[in-house]
Amino acid sequence: MANELNVLSTMYELQNCSDEDLERGLNFVDRDVVKDYIFSLRRENAALKKMLSGMPAFPESGPSVASLEQRVKNMKSSRANQKFTAHFTNQSKVSINLIWKDYNGKEEIIRMYINPTTMHGENTFLTHPFIARDSDTGELKRFNFNGKKDYVFEGLEFGVQRDASNIIEIVD
Repeated sequence: MANELNVLSTMYELQNCSDEDLERGLNFVDRDVVKDYIFSLRRENAALKKMLSGMPAFPESGPSVASLEQRVKNMKSSRANQKFTAHFTNQSKVSINLIWKDYNGKEEIIRMYINPTTMHGENTFLTHPFIARDSDTGELKRFNFNGKKDYVFEGLEFGVQRDASNIIEIVD
């Protein structure tokens, strides 16, 4: 119990530190657990700051944050044999984290801090869902491919071509 309290205390102290300090402070605990916890705290803090400043935490015309997060929470990858290459290009105004939902529904960060106008190629399967989050706030971003926009990208749902150049935009 004392060790768990030390870890929680350290994680609390690290939530507002720089990423470099965060990396140095993670030598004694499970890095993935702490990083997930810190990113969730940063997301919660950013959403709270937006709410307190009078700004909506999510576009008013879109679905509620709670319903989107519940939808994302329920998604997971399923087995498939059909591969394709997705070229994710960040067309938003902020850096984003590209996240794959694994077979158990866990969010696995594929690439962190994809800057605006930057592209990331990913070999994947048609039934693997991806989400994109603002690197700082954790806010979900939308994908745009062939005129279809959604907060979750899955090749099968978007109708990607297996042997084509599939450029998927990440937008605000």
